[in-house]
Amino acid sequence: MSTAIVVELPTAEAFWTSRPILEHLLTFARARRAGPWAVLGSTCARAVATLEPNVMLPPTVGAPASLNLFVALVGRSGGGKGAAEGASRDAVRFVDHNGHPIIVDEFPPGSGEGIARTFRPAGTDDNEPNPRSRALLTAPEVDTLTALGSRQGATLMPELRKVWMGEQLGFNNASKATRSILAAHSYRASLIVGVQPIKAGPLLDDADGGTPQRFKFLPVGDPDAPDVAPDTPEPFIVKAPRWGAETVHLDIPDIAREAMDRHRLATLRGEDVDPLDGHRMLARLKMAAALMILDGRTVVTDEDWHLAGVVTRVSDRTRVGIETAVAERARAVSRARAHEQADREGIVQDRAEDRLKRNLRGRILRRLEKVGGSTLRDLRHSVIDSKTRGVFNTVMADLLEEKLIVEIDGRFHLSTA
Repeated sequence: MSTAIVVELPTAEAFWTSRPILEHLLTFARARRAGPWAVLGSTCARAVATLEPNVMLPPTVGAPASLNLFVALVGRSGGGKGAAEGASRDAVRFVDHNGHPIIVDEFPPGSGEGIARTFRPAGTDDNEPNPRSRALLTAPEVDTLTALGSRQGATLMPELRKVWMGEQLGFNNASKATRSILAAHSYRASLIVGVQPIKAGPLLDDADGGTPQRFKFLPVGDPDAPDVAPDTPEPFIVKAPRWGAETVHLDIPDIAREAMDRHRLATLRGEDVDPLDGHRMLARLKMAAALMILDGRTVVTDEDWHLAGVVTRVSDRTRVGIETAVAERARAVSRARAHEQADREGIVQDRAEDRLKRNLRGRILRRLEKVGGSTLRDLRHSVIDSKTRGVFNTVMADLLEEKLIVEIDGRFHLSTA
């Protein structure tokens, strides 16, 4: 285990220049006019998906944890989520210890049951190993993902939370044709989701379940993009170590272990901490492991942890931006609804007033026809009630203007014109 003490890198510039692979990703992203952080996140998700599920994090809290990594690429429609994923595919080539390419299959998440069947199709014999052990799940638009998760009886969100931990998936249906039980830590899955900020509400709303805390939110923009794009470099070759088939618990730095232990202890003691922040720290450790994989190593170091802290700060800022956009959108919707309600109420009020005026016009005309003529005072007392008192003067003015009545020597009569 590394005992080196590394000061946490304070700037994004220091982050990108700290390792050849990171400098390469920055240059490649800018050559392809893609967001560097989004390219990094996509590449880390791919890096994790190259490992078999027997490689996992040690049991710092509870049981061993999967390396399965969730990344959200954040930007407006057309902002560059697809560009980031495309650049990531071309920027790095993963090969095994013999130099053979490591192929990562990509699939949409689908339903909760569909995730388990990605690795273990329906009808697979109970004694057979998973036909597929690794996959990269991609959802270009978060609203598609959350729509699937919000259907009545949907299991997608709970299953995704299990995927992140590497827990058992699937459903033990009676029929073998529909049964799909996926054993814990028998699969490797990374998830990349495209997120338009104003459509991220349902994902953020699942915070009580810990879903957004499992994601790294990375922007697709690049405010410092150069006017002239650099030349596209050749793909970077990442060679995987020989991991073997036995279960491997990665060595992690004491600084990470101690931070997670302090949080867990505070949670156990009932101190004023958010229990779900434990997911946030585990997400940082997973990112540290992904950076380890990109560097071609087998031990998570202090530097990996600190670099993952820089990514976490970027993620936190990006998530705050999403929350702000969602809140502003909600306020705009509320204002629009309030205006719409006011308009409806105004229309209803206008219609009610029109009915009162029509009713009062009829009374006035019938009264004048009956008595032949009347003073304003007598007419007022004879025709109005509590509802029409406020519109009497208006109705009288209208009748005079329309020449339906006339005033002669202080008395009102029906017009004979």
